[in-house]
Amino acid sequence: MPTRIKKAMLLAAGYGTRLKPLTDRTPKPLVPVAGRPMIEYALDKLRAYGIGEIVINVSHLKAQLVDYFAAEKKLRVTISEEAEPLETGGGLKKAAPFLGDEPVFAINSDILWTDDGDTALNRLAQTWDDAKMDFLLLAQSKSRAIGHDKGEDHLFIKPENTLGWNAADAPYIISGIGIFHPRVLRDAPDGKFSVKVLWLKALAENRLFCLPHHGRWFQTGTLEDIQRTEAELKRLKL
Repeated sequence: MPTRIKKAMLLAAGYGTRLKPLTDRTPKPLVPVAGRPMIEYALDKLRAYGIGEIVINVSHLKAQLVDYFAAEKKLRVTISEEAEPLETGGGLKKAAPFLGDEPVFAINSDILWTDDGDTALNRLAQTWDDAKMDFLLLAQSKSRAIGHDKGEDHLFIKPENTLGWNAADAPYIISGIGIFHPRVLRDAPDGKFSVKVLWLKALAENRLFCLPHHGRWFQTGTLEDIQRTEAELKRLKL
């Protein structure tokens, strides 16, 4: 029987330094993209999937995010507060008491995407195999991406751990959308660290897998990325 994911973690605690000066007064997740706070696009996908609860980590200008989510009616929201941003891995570890012991969606707050056919969240959930996976990351064809961080994506997305690898779509990048099991946090360090520390451990144990995305994908981490995303959303009439 396919896994039904009941909870999601939204990563929203960063300073958003690449979006300065906008993020001097507005936390990055609330910076508008095509007239809506960028985080709302991920929330729409989670609501459509049927998620009942989200955990969101906050730090920079956190009062605005706390107030924003206080008005949420459809989702039960748990706030994980950080005195200062703990990076992606540290944010997950700090939120561990709220995540339970079942697989969880993890989504970056500056990611927008469209679906072609079945939704990305459904596809991830249906592909999840708890017996052999600790992470299942959605992979995006780099040639069809708008905005992405230059990084070490090639270390994690390989033909041998990518389910449905298509050489014509390679190289792939990490989309900032996926499923993980909170058990990976039990022995994780406290304080600031990148989730890549956990990915590398899972990769070495053959417990990190990737799934190519079917659809469009946008990262809105810079003003240029937002402008390109807005133009493309307008073109797509979304």
